[in-house]
Amino acid sequence: MKSKSWMTIGVVIASFMLASCQSTPETAVINGKPYIPPKVLIEPLADTDNDGVPDIIDNCPNTPEGVMTDEYGCPVAVSLIGYLTMELRVFFERNSNELQTKYLPEVEKVAEKMHSNPELVVVLSGHTSELEAAHASGDIYGEMNQEKVDKRQLGRDRAQIIKTALVKRNIATDKIYTFDCADSMPIAPNDTEEGRSMNQRIYGKALNANDFYAGSVREQSLTYYKEFCQQF
Repeated sequence: MKSKSWMTIGVVIASFMLASCQSTPETAVINGKPYIPPKVLIEPLADTDNDGVPDIIDNCPNTPEGVMTDEYGCPVAVSLIGYLTMELRVFFERNSNELQTKYLPEVEKVAEKMHSNPELVVVLSGHTSELEAAHASGDIYGEMNQEKVDKRQLGRDRAQIIKTALVKRNIATDKIYTFDCADSMPIAPNDTEEGRSMNQRIYGKALNANDFYAGSVREQSLTYYKEFCQQF
């Protein structure tokens, strides 16, 4: 009788031990509430391009560093109005206003930039060397006339030739400002051939219209050009 009692106790203990070794089923109910096993994240989700969006949902996985992205990891469009400028430099042979073909790609780039942003205007200033200005003041024999010829004419012609090239590329004339600066704004000494060649030029800039009108940056404002040059 005593041995049977010990056998019964052993069976009960074995049953409890077996039950404790089994995992709790997902549908188990504990204290009246369903038991849901916690999910364990073995390792963090990879973010190869470090944009804050895991690769698993990143629709643009190779975003450059520092670029703002949306919730799917793709770059957010940023307005460039007010920040976009482009410079144009064209140089001329002495006493010439002929636009050399090697500068046409630069004119094309300015036209494309103007078309891409309706807020831009382009400013063109024509410049001459001192030697060209002196030549314009004499007659065809090199002698001085009693009545001097307008020495600004060559700078005006140079600016006009670039303006015409832009108009042919469908840039509206009211978005083009032209100035004839003659020899009043040299960028190199006029006592060498190299220096004079640098001064025989067109300088152009595509910039935000508000910046140009307001003169927020002196070196590219309407006021600045009017101090040195003749607008036409």
